[in-house]
Amino acid sequence: MRRKKRTGRPTLPALTSLPTAGFSLLKGIFEDEAGKAWEELSRTEWRDILAYQRLWESVLERQEFADHPRVGTGLQDHWLERLLDDPNPFHRKAELAPFESITPSLVKEYVDELKAFLSILKVDFEPTVAQLNAKSGLPTPTFKDMKGLPEPSPLPSWMAERQRLKEKLLTAPGTPVLAREIADHFLRNGFGKFGKARAFRWNPAQGKLEGVAAQDPIRLEDLVGYDEQRKPLLSNIEGFVSGGPGNNVLIYGERGTGKSSTVKALLNAHQDRGLRLIEVSPADLMDYPRILQEVRGRRERFLLFLDDLAFEENETGYKGLKAVLEGSVEANPGNLLLIATSNRRHLVREFFSEREEGERQDGEVHGQDTVQQKLSLADRFGLVVSFYSPDQDTYLRMVESWAKTEGVRLSPKELRPKALLWARQNNGPSGRTARQFVNDLKGKG
Repeated sequence: MRRKKRTGRPTLPALTSLPTAGFSLLKGIFEDEAGKAWEELSRTEWRDILAYQRLWESVLERQEFADHPRVGTGLQDHWLERLLDDPNPFHRKAELAPFESITPSLVKEYVDELKAFLSILKVDFEPTVAQLNAKSGLPTPTFKDMKGLPEPSPLPSWMAERQRLKEKLLTAPGTPVLAREIADHFLRNGFGKFGKARAFRWNPAQGKLEGVAAQDPIRLEDLVGYDEQRKPLLSNIEGFVSGGPGNNVLIYGERGTGKSSTVKALLNAHQDRGLRLIEVSPADLMDYPRILQEVRGRRERFLLFLDDLAFEENETGYKGLKAVLEGSVEANPGNLLLIATSNRRHLVREFFSEREEGERQDGEVHGQDTVQQKLSLADRFGLVVSFYSPDQDTYLRMVESWAKTEGVRLSPKELRPKALLWARQNNGPSGRTARQFVNDLKGKG
């Protein structure tokens, strides 16, 4: 029986020389909707233009909302991002050890598959699709005009390096050299989420770390005052980032004194040396063992950041903090320090009634022990740093520093009376008040 000739739909040229089924290490690149659509184009006898449209649709959303600079067409950028995010053994080993330590057979397989991948990457079938469109009249979207979200400027150093690597992959011919460059990139910057972000939040619902896309760019140089208080903190973090042990840190003081800003500035000062920040809600401290699984054995050094830490009356969450500070059956890794900020020196709200209860015969048996257990939390931090409200001169220097940083063109003589009035009418003199005052000035033009 003769097969009827199929008509009515234009077709694409055969792509049978570029199948994805032969991949082993890099097969994960094609395990998404775009990969399935590509496979459909490459394996069927009739190259249906509607299959091409399905490929376009599968890439569209990711590319239109991408927050990184694009390389090549939307499809090429999609493939490149999938490549650099693929958790295959070569990539995972590359972030842990130099290229020379990777097994030669693994390197050879990776180089061979990378060569095949680059062949797929550089296929340009859009001219053929355009010809078919001209004949059929069907709408034929293109990958070439896809645009993502506005790019951050300037790009962080690790994003700029990833961008340059993608450009080389698109243009350079030598796959063995490219394999080494990929490995070196991961060794310097990390792989996966640890290579794409420097600050993270713990997501308790999904039980994983999520990268922070818009990291606060504040620097230590932006912070005026508390230089003496920061000295032991800076020394502690310097030793930790250099590979030595460090002490867990408690920064306490009045609100708005720059406690949290100091922690974020420490990350920005040392992120190029492997420092990473993980922000965790105090309510999620019981997830600490799961966080350990994410960071143990990694080359980076991590600060576990608990902001505005305090425990209320009858709250038992402080026991989770004790487990973090003292460890459990599972030892704390040497690449993780706890750094907490609090408005309370002892972290737990204490009432005189609690002290009296501990002293009375009819209260809790050994009630004073419970009080002391709460009050001893702060003693478990190896380093305690105190930030108090600034005096007037320090507050005014903070205002002048922020005004200069934000480009507010007022002389100190004009700034100072306005800044003092703002402090009286708002929250009193502090680093936060200074910044809010400058923001107000800048907003008014």
